[in-house]
Amino acid sequence: MTQPVSSQPDQPEQHHQAQPLPNKHEERVSHTSIFALLALVGLLLILFTGLLIGNLPQVTQPDGTQQTLTKQGTALATSTVTPTPLLAPGGNAAASLQFPAGHAVVYETQDNKIYVTSANGSLPQLVNTPGYSYNSAVVPILTPSGDLLYSGDSGVWSTGIFGGTAKQIVTFPADQVITSLALSRDGSMLAWSTEPQNGVGSVKLYAGSLSDAMVSPLGEAALVYQQPAEDCPCLRVFSFLGGSGKQADNTLLLTDDRGDHRAVRYGLWSFDLGQRDSAQPQPLLAEEEQQGPLALAPEGNMLLYSSYEGVVPAPTDGSTPEDIDALSYANSLYVAPIGGKPLVLNPAQVILPAQHELSNSAEYHWVATPLFSPDGHTLIYVEFSSDALAPFSRHSALYTVQMKGVGGQLRAGNPQLLATTTAQYIEPGTESGAWLDNSTLTFYADRALYAVNIHTGAVASIAQTETYARVLAVVKQEGLKGPEKSSVV
Repeated sequence: MTQPVSSQPDQPEQHHQAQPLPNKHEERVSHTSIFALLALVGLLLILFTGLLIGNLPQVTQPDGTQQTLTKQGTALATSTVTPTPLLAPGGNAAASLQFPAGHAVVYETQDNKIYVTSANGSLPQLVNTPGYSYNSAVVPILTPSGDLLYSGDSGVWSTGIFGGTAKQIVTFPADQVITSLALSRDGSMLAWSTEPQNGVGSVKLYAGSLSDAMVSPLGEAALVYQQPAEDCPCLRVFSFLGGSGKQADNTLLLTDDRGDHRAVRYGLWSFDLGQRDSAQPQPLLAEEEQQGPLALAPEGNMLLYSSYEGVVPAPTDGSTPEDIDALSYANSLYVAPIGGKPLVLNPAQVILPAQHELSNSAEYHWVATPLFSPDGHTLIYVEFSSDALAPFSRHSALYTVQMKGVGGQLRAGNPQLLATTTAQYIEPGTESGAWLDNSTLTFYADRALYAVNIHTGAVASIAQTETYARVLAVVKQEGLKGPEKSSVV
């Protein structure tokens, strides 16, 4: 077959040799090779772009999101980052926990504010707390009826979590500083203590009916005991006696602060409110050996205390709150029931023995914020060590201890590692309000709030706080607004 060509005038006719038609198989191979080459080039471009983006700076935003930036600072992508501060005993990341819907967390900050927040995406709301003053030794308390009691200007105040008018229910002179605040388990009795700000005057203990305080503020009429501030023990309230009934509401457990207004506790005494006119503090735990009470189980009056406390170097990198980092910490854990008439501390079981005369300070174990679960069946605490050299970084872990039996039949199991942590500072919530239920504990870690299942170690992220925060209570969620209408920390 020949291809037609035009004959030019005045030129001889030219004949061309016929060319074979293209082979169909060779045509397909040619096309495939071209497509493969284009695909390879595209893949190389994608890989090169990925490497370029991967080397661009990552910027973490205050809300916990992370953005990848171009060299010109343009955001290419945004993703939510929810780091877990806990690691399982094997070193793997802790399992994920679903924080139950319908609950909110109340917490306080050192800038004299109290907030309520939830894990549903809403921003924290500021609780109405006029005159509120942050005090690590006087923790706000949630009453059984849902009101929040807190120390403020010249007294104690009560306010609602989700709105309402704050009311002063306790008054004391402006030259006095409140050093403790306690509520009986049934919420019927309130007790507190004050000391003179300048150290000259009297240490005073007060107790009265909370229902009376809600009608008219309690003042000097609620005074139950006083002593010269220059003559310690300088007593403050540790707690009401546990259990239920008249004895629980009428018996205070006291401790000594040695004139230090911070959260310190040395020794233990009982005080019978039923003998107000003649009652004297009765010693239960000597303080000469640096012994101090740590927690009281809600049932059975099981006292957790330390036989030895010591000062741990304060981290110099600002990772722990200033009013907490230089406190004395427990170096041992003992548990013993309180009982009998008169009350006595029964023989104790050793959970964690004290350490003495170690050559390397980094080998000491220290215990912080131990708590009993609401049913008293589990003890959980933070154990940490401190580097021997600046910045004296702390390395923490969570431990649990199973408690079986009551009274003289009490048996404490061996401490079990629940989780280690990557956080520089970790702190469970307060004894009276940290628990969602008997298994779920809320805690703070490096500017964020979390919840952990104390049996499985699973963790839920609740909220970013952008500052140190202490969990006060877990409450039923009511009326939390959306992000566009909420107050921001």
